[in-house]
This record gives sequence, C-alpha cells and structure tokens, in this order.
Amino acid sequence: MKQLGFATLSVLALVGCVRKDDGLTDAEARSAGDALAAGIEDSASGFGKVSAGTTADATCVVASGDSGDPDLDSIPNNAKLTFDCASTLFGFTGTLTGTMGVVDDQPAAVAWAFTGMADLDASLTGPDSASIVRDWSGTIVASQASPVGPFKLQRTLDVTTVFTGARGAQTTVTEDNDWAVTFTPMATWTPGAVIVTGKLAATGSWNITVGEHSATATLATPTPLTLDPACASRITAGSVAASYVDDAGNEGTISVTWSACGVKTVVRS
Repeated sequence: MKQLGFATLSVLALVGCVRKDDGLTDAEARSAGDALAAGIEDSASGFGKVSAGTTADATCVVASGDSGDPDLDSIPNNAKLTFDCASTLFGFTGTLTGTMGVVDDQPAAVAWAFTGMADLDASLTGPDSASIVRDWSGTIVASQASPVGPFKLQRTLDVTTVFTGARGAQTTVTEDNDWAVTFTPMATWTPGAVIVTGKLAATGSWNITVGEHSATATLATPTPLTLDPACASRITAGSVAASYVDDAGNEGTISVTWSACGVKTVVRS
C-alpha cells in the first residue's frame, strides 16, 4: 500500500509538471489572419472578366478545351489553362505551376454563373531568402441573386501556405475553406464588363491548422469591404472577423482590417 501510494503521488507530481497546452498562440493567430486576408483578396480579384484569366498570353501557359463564348459574357464554354511559369523582378522570384479551368454554367445567357476548378502551386522568394509557398485545390462557383446582383463566389478550397522567414523559421497554415464572398456593385455591372466599385461581404466556415494547433471558425463581415477597381488587391477598406474555437477549447476572434489599398492589420481578441 505504501509503495502504491508513493507511485500514485509520483505520477500526480509528474502530471503537475506538464505544461498545459494553451492552444493557438498570438503568432499562429497572426499567420492564420495573413492567410485569411490573402484568401479574401484572392476572391475579390475573382470578380471581373473571367476570360482574362483563361487566355494563354505567355509562353509558359498552355490553353486547351473550348474557349468559345457564344453569349459574350466573357466566360468560356469549357476552358483550361496549364501553367509552368517562373519570373524574377527586383530580386524577387515567383513561380506558378498547375491547372485552372472554368465552365460556363449558363452558356446561352449573359450571367454570373460558372464553376472554376483549380489545382495550383505558387511561390514567391525574396532577396533575403524569405518566401511564401502556397498550394490550393478545389472549386469556386459563381452565382447571382438577380440581374443587378448581388453576385457571389462560393469558395470550396483546400489551401496550404508555408511562410519562411529570412532566418529559416517556418510556419505552415492549412485551410479548409467553405465560404462565400458576395459583391454588391455601387453602379450597374454586367458580368463580362470591367468591374465597378462596390461592397463585399464574407460569410461561411473556415477551418485552420497552424503548426501544431487547429481551430474551427465562422466568418462574418462587421464592416463591409470596399472593392476598388483601381487597387491591385481590390480591397481598400472594411473588416472581416473569424470567430473560432481552437483545439484547447479557447474561443476568440481573428480580425483583418483594411485601411487602404494593400494596407491591412490582423488582430486576435
């Protein structure tokens, strides 16, 4: 009995020395927010002329399939691009490989209705050897509520992003996206025409793993995002909030706020 009691006390003492896992760290939340921001901006850039992204305009891009567009809405019948690209500028090197395709879901009508398929690998490496490597696969489905909108892109993608610092430290963010970005134009917009200024809202589910921690989140848009065609990343204002529960049972919110074109902050609360 004395030996049993001593053994039990020893086990309890060891358990007491084990540090409790506090779940998603501030640094991991920041990396997750950076990945979310990239996904939102990527969706925002998806509104506009679809054919601009499905035409082989470089020697590293091969077009195949049916690029016909009988309804003249800029959405090809069933086209596919295969990428094998690399370029260097100002000390930065970028690569893009894989495939991207699009099918016009209403080939006899001018409508924001298509299904896009992607299986892509991209990387960007800076002169200090810091890099971002991003792999994504899945579908994006476009739809519209009425002839004047709002217009929606439903994003169902698996995305893995690896951030590597100049000193070699790495952070891997894996995302399971099932969310939508809805565009409400501030002026009349017809699919196939040049995009106009409007408001964006993001809703849906966003499940993430950062390093050894994971979280299940729901997206909302506390302040509508402003889509500005003059901005390369499209978004100039507004915020998106991801309310999450992590693998340690902690609840929190990761917010991304844009204050200007290309200027955004990530806050965990």
